[in-house]
Amino acid sequence: MKKIGLLIIGMLIIVAFCGKKGDDSLEKRGEQKKQTFLEKTKENYSEHIKIYDRILNIDKGLLYYFEDAGMEREFRKIDADDIEVNIGVDQALIDKLKSIKYSKEKKSELDKKAIAMLPALETMLPIVNEMKTYYVQKGYKVDNFVKAQEYHTRLLAVTEKFKQVERPYKELFDKKSKEIKKETAKEFDKKKEHITYNRFLFLENGEAFLDEIHKQGLDASDFTRGNVNKFKPLRDKIEKSLEKLERSSKNEKQAKKEGYNSTDDFIIFNQKANRFRDIVNKFIVRIEKKDKASHSSVSDSFFAQTEEGTPENVLSEFNEVVEEHNKLLNMKKNK
Repeated sequence: MKKIGLLIIGMLIIVAFCGKKGDDSLEKRGEQKKQTFLEKTKENYSEHIKIYDRILNIDKGLLYYFEDAGMEREFRKIDADDIEVNIGVDQALIDKLKSIKYSKEKKSELDKKAIAMLPALETMLPIVNEMKTYYVQKGYKVDNFVKAQEYHTRLLAVTEKFKQVERPYKELFDKKSKEIKKETAKEFDKKKEHITYNRFLFLENGEAFLDEIHKQGLDASDFTRGNVNKFKPLRDKIEKSLEKLERSSKNEKQAKKEGYNSTDDFIIFNQKANRFRDIVNKFIVRIEKKDKASHSSVSDSFFAQTEEGTPENVLSEFNEVVEEHNKLLNMKKNK
């Protein structure tokens, strides 16, 4: 499997707006300015969450297409009936980026890097739309893949340009995301919302584990070459933070204080968190035993996501945890 989209399909951890501008507890002007700046940063970040999510969907569609058609210049003539062009670029995304570009509001660095993706996405959109029609209508049976090769060549070219401008945007978004989540966690800690704070710490440790997988460049095709000594300390942090989270999650009075209905609200999250912890351990054991992934997982990332202990599976399980965390934050927000 080509590493064209290593660990791209990640869920986003949303953040809650914990403070209020002009909060009486912020006595010093410097603290007020800091709080106002944080709120503005969060607002801009929230605007980009949907954009970032759409970019991840585009990455996912490109990954699946190129796994079938190949990354080489020559289109790989496999069973074309299996090729699904589901690349999530559309006019709505382009219009959103244009609205940022032509807005009179001061541009953030995230805004500027998002705008830089516009030319590549505008070039990609008509290619993808034509490809969708071509494969749905089975045009390859009429022209013996002549158009398939043409589309493949054009998509390869624009994908290369897109990756060049996409990378800086994603890197900056990830950096801002970590900063904001850390500040948000601190706010929960200050408010003595221990359950929510401990959940953020657990997720932070989970993300650190995924970052190490990414740093080592591992996927289902070669993950058993990973440096297990780098993963074990990160695994230990996951386990310790999970133990602490589960202890705090049993406090009924604390749960209601933080805006939850009862400790029952945490059952699903804790189940998924334990499942993630178990998969992390399986990943480490498979590296130690040089237990390679199946041929299906190596050739298709769809299968890799469900084979226990592969990098893609670790990410998939973490996504489940993040999804449940987001539900819990929304529950607090809607109180």
